[in-house]
Amino acid sequence: MTKRLTTLSAITGLLLSGAFAGQSLAQSSENGSTNISRNPTGGYTQRSMEIPPGSRILFISGQTATDADGNTPPDADTQADIVYAKVGQTLKDAGMDWSDVVKTNLYMINPSDIGAIIKAGGKHNPGGKQSGTLVYVKALALPEVLIELEAVAAKKD
Repeated sequence: MTKRLTTLSAITGLLLSGAFAGQSLAQSSENGSTNISRNPTGGYTQRSMEIPPGSRILFISGQTATDADGNTPPDADTQADIVYAKVGQTLKDAGMDWSDVVKTNLYMINPSDIGAIIKAGGKHNPGGKQSGTLVYVKALALPEVLIELEAVAAKKD
Protein backbone atom coordinates (compact mmCIF):
# COMPACT_ATOMS: atom_id res chain seq x y z
CA MET A 1 0.00 0.00 0.00
CA THR A 2 2.80 2.45 0.89
CA LYS A 3 4.58 1.75 -2.41
CA ARG A 4 1.33 2.36 -4.30
CA LEU A 5 0.79 5.68 -2.49
CA THR A 6 4.37 6.76 -3.18
CA THR A 7 3.97 5.91 -6.87
CA LEU A 8 0.60 7.66 -6.95
CA SER A 9 2.14 10.73 -5.33
CA ALA A 10 4.85 10.81 -7.99
CA ILE A 11 2.29 10.44 -10.78
CA THR A 12 0.15 13.14 -9.21
CA GLY A 13 3.08 15.54 -9.28
CA LEU A 14 3.66 14.82 -12.93
CA LEU A 15 0.02 15.28 -13.77
CA LEU A 16 -0.79 18.42 -11.92
CA SER A 17 2.44 20.26 -12.44
CA GLY A 18 3.57 19.17 -15.86
CA ALA A 19 7.10 19.15 -14.45
CA PHE A 20 9.40 16.31 -13.46
CA ALA A 21 11.83 18.36 -11.42
CA GLY A 22 12.43 21.93 -10.43
CA GLN A 23 14.96 24.31 -9.02
CA SER A 24 15.25 24.89 -5.30
CA LEU A 25 14.20 28.52 -5.79
CA ALA A 26 13.19 30.00 -9.09
CA GLN A 27 11.27 33.06 -10.04
CA SER A 28 9.30 31.98 -13.06
CA SER A 29 10.12 35.09 -15.07
CA GLU A 30 11.21 33.06 -18.10
CA ASN A 31 7.57 32.28 -18.82
CA GLY A 32 6.18 35.63 -17.72
CA SER A 33 5.13 34.63 -14.21
CA THR A 34 6.10 36.80 -11.25
CA ASN A 35 5.47 34.00 -8.74
CA ILE A 36 8.33 32.28 -6.95
CA SER A 37 8.59 28.49 -7.05
CA ARG A 38 10.36 26.75 -4.18
CA ASN A 39 11.27 23.14 -4.69
CA PRO A 40 14.03 22.06 -2.28
CA THR A 41 14.15 18.41 -3.33
CA GLY A 42 13.69 18.89 -7.06
CA GLY A 43 10.56 16.74 -6.87
CA TYR A 44 6.86 17.29 -6.50
CA THR A 45 6.27 16.60 -2.81
CA GLN A 46 8.14 19.64 -1.48
CA ARG A 47 6.90 22.18 -4.03
CA SER A 48 5.52 25.50 -2.85
CA MET A 49 4.67 28.75 -4.58
CA GLU A 50 5.02 32.29 -3.26
CA ILE A 51 2.87 35.12 -4.58
CA PRO A 52 4.66 38.49 -4.53
CA PRO A 53 3.00 41.48 -2.81
CA GLY A 54 0.72 43.50 -5.03
CA SER A 55 -0.32 40.57 -7.23
CA ARG A 56 -3.82 40.01 -8.53
CA ILE A 57 -5.13 36.65 -7.33
CA LEU A 58 -7.66 34.63 -9.31
CA PHE A 59 -9.60 31.76 -7.73
CA ILE A 60 -11.12 29.42 -10.30
CA SER A 61 -13.90 27.24 -8.94
CA GLY A 62 -14.01 23.55 -9.75
CA GLN A 63 -14.56 23.02 -13.45
CA THR A 64 -16.32 19.96 -14.81
CA ALA A 65 -17.00 18.87 -18.38
CA THR A 66 -20.74 19.45 -18.04
CA ASP A 67 -21.93 21.97 -20.64
CA ALA A 68 -24.65 24.65 -20.36
CA ASP A 69 -27.28 22.12 -21.49
CA GLY A 70 -26.33 19.67 -18.73
CA ASN A 71 -24.51 17.23 -21.03
CA THR A 72 -21.33 15.52 -19.84
CA PRO A 73 -19.17 13.34 -22.12
CA PRO A 74 -18.98 9.77 -20.81
CA ASP A 75 -15.19 9.25 -21.06
CA ALA A 76 -12.40 10.55 -18.86
CA ASP A 77 -10.17 11.61 -21.78
CA THR A 78 -12.75 14.04 -23.11
CA GLN A 79 -13.70 15.27 -19.65
CA ALA A 80 -10.07 15.94 -18.72
CA ASP A 81 -9.45 17.85 -21.94
CA ILE A 82 -12.57 19.97 -21.38
CA VAL A 83 -11.82 20.84 -17.74
CA TYR A 84 -8.25 21.89 -18.56
CA ALA A 85 -9.53 23.94 -21.51
CA LYS A 86 -12.12 25.65 -19.27
CA VAL A 87 -9.46 26.60 -16.73
CA GLY A 88 -7.24 27.83 -19.57
CA GLN A 89 -10.05 29.98 -20.95
CA THR A 90 -10.77 31.45 -17.52
CA LEU A 91 -7.08 32.33 -17.17
CA LYS A 92 -7.10 33.97 -20.61
CA ASP A 93 -10.24 35.96 -19.74
CA ALA A 94 -8.38 37.33 -16.70
CA GLY A 95 -5.28 38.26 -18.71
CA MET A 96 -3.33 35.30 -17.33
CA ASP A 97 -2.07 31.96 -18.56
CA TRP A 98 -0.97 28.62 -17.12
CA SER A 99 2.39 30.09 -16.04
CA ASP A 100 0.47 32.20 -13.50
CA VAL A 101 -1.17 29.19 -11.81
CA VAL A 102 0.14 28.66 -8.28
CA LYS A 103 -2.17 25.87 -7.07
CA THR A 104 -4.45 23.23 -8.53
CA ASN A 105 -6.80 20.83 -6.83
CA LEU A 106 -7.92 17.87 -8.90
CA TYR A 107 -10.77 15.61 -7.84
CA MET A 108 -11.28 12.24 -9.52
CA ILE A 109 -13.61 9.29 -9.12
CA ASN A 110 -11.52 6.53 -10.75
CA PRO A 111 -7.78 6.05 -10.16
CA SER A 112 -7.66 4.24 -13.51
CA ASP A 113 -8.43 7.55 -15.27
CA ILE A 114 -5.06 9.01 -14.30
CA GLY A 115 -3.80 8.64 -17.89
CA ALA A 116 -6.47 11.07 -19.07
CA ILE A 117 -5.16 13.67 -16.63
CA ILE A 118 -1.55 13.13 -17.71
CA LYS A 119 -2.54 13.62 -21.34
CA ALA A 120 -4.68 16.73 -20.76
CA GLY A 121 -2.19 18.27 -18.32
CA GLY A 122 0.63 17.77 -20.81
CA LYS A 123 -1.43 19.35 -23.59
CA HIS A 124 -2.76 22.38 -21.72
CA ASN A 125 -0.15 22.95 -18.99
CA PRO A 126 3.21 21.69 -20.25
CA GLY A 127 6.08 22.53 -17.94
CA GLY A 128 3.78 23.80 -15.18
CA LYS A 129 5.40 24.34 -11.79
CA GLN A 130 2.44 25.04 -9.51
CA SER A 131 1.73 23.22 -6.31
CA GLY A 132 -1.13 20.77 -6.54
CA THR A 133 -3.27 18.19 -4.85
CA LEU A 134 -5.03 15.14 -6.29
CA VAL A 135 -7.90 13.63 -4.33
CA TYR A 136 -9.92 10.54 -5.18
CA VAL A 137 -13.52 10.94 -4.10
CA LYS A 138 -16.57 8.71 -4.06
CA ALA A 139 -18.69 11.13 -6.09
CA LEU A 140 -18.73 14.61 -7.62
CA ALA A 141 -21.59 17.04 -8.37
CA LEU A 142 -23.32 14.75 -10.89
CA PRO A 143 -23.06 10.97 -11.26
CA GLU A 144 -21.53 11.25 -14.76
CA VAL A 145 -18.81 13.70 -13.70
CA LEU A 146 -15.49 11.86 -13.34
CA ILE A 147 -13.08 14.80 -13.00
CA GLU A 148 -13.15 18.28 -11.47
CA LEU A 149 -10.29 20.79 -11.56
CA GLU A 150 -9.96 24.02 -9.59
CA ALA A 151 -7.07 26.45 -9.66
CA VAL A 152 -5.57 29.56 -8.09
CA ALA A 153 -3.49 31.93 -10.21
CA ALA A 154 -1.62 35.12 -9.38
CA LYS A 155 0.03 37.78 -11.47
CA LYS A 156 1.82 40.97 -10.56
CA ASP A 157 0.95 43.60 -13.14
